[in-house]
Amino acid sequence: MKKLSSSVGFILALASSTAWSAPVTTWEVTVNTRFDTTSILPTTGITVNSDKSLRWGTPAGNNGQSGLDITDSPSTTYVDTNGAPVANVSVTHLNRPITGTSLDSVDILSTLTLKPFAPSGTALPDYTITFKVDFEETLNTANPCADGGANGSGVNANGCADIFVIDKNALNFEFFYDDPDGEMNNRPYYISFFELTNGLNPLPTAACEAATGSTDPCLGFETPEEQDTTFQFASVITTEPVSVPEPGLLAMIGTAMGMFGLVRRRMS
Repeated sequence: MKKLSSSVGFILALASSTAWSAPVTTWEVTVNTRFDTTSILPTTGITVNSDKSLRWGTPAGNNGQSGLDITDSPSTTYVDTNGAPVANVSVTHLNRPITGTSLDSVDILSTLTLKPFAPSGTALPDYTITFKVDFEETLNTANPCADGGANGSGVNANGCADIFVIDKNALNFEFFYDDPDGEMNNRPYYISFFELTNGLNPLPTAACEAATGSTDPCLGFETPEEQDTTFQFASVITTEPVSVPEPGLLAMIGTAMGMFGLVRRRMS
């Protein structure tokens, strides 16, 4: 994907000496995710099986076309305010040896329904978030590969891995809800999305340039050739904006979040 909806694998750096609980402690979160089929590039050569399934390329073997599938959508989960990340929708990349037309980019649309669960309350109006994904179907036989690494080694063991670059704008979607006791009207909350399985990692400069045409630092992941790779997305709801750490810390956050959850801080 060329910029995928979501900043993932980040550290949730909310810190202070005093923790506090928001009046709405638990939310019912429904996520309905689909491809925006009008955004697909190139505009020809990509097969749209549905708004949750794309295929492309002429198979160079017996394993069929490459593709993307959205699963577990719609998904309804319960997310604690300032709590641990909760898994929802999954996206699977079918990485196959192909020739011909390949996907360049696509937008992923996620429609959210947020409803207070504890204490219960009226659901907010539905809101749709657009995630743009940049994708590079690499030349399998290149050496070095598009990411600058050696063919036949590491993620490139079966040939050059394909490259996904994900936009960081999946963090800190602000919404407002009145306190049930009337203490504060329009209290701000933030919902953020990230990839839970592999984490969002800084990519080599060569990979960024191959996928986006830019040498600027980018975040994303690579998928091994001839494998199906599933990315599990998750959401968190916080009372303060989530911070993204320096790239060197990103590799540590998936484990840190799973073990420790979020540190909360009192709203000033």
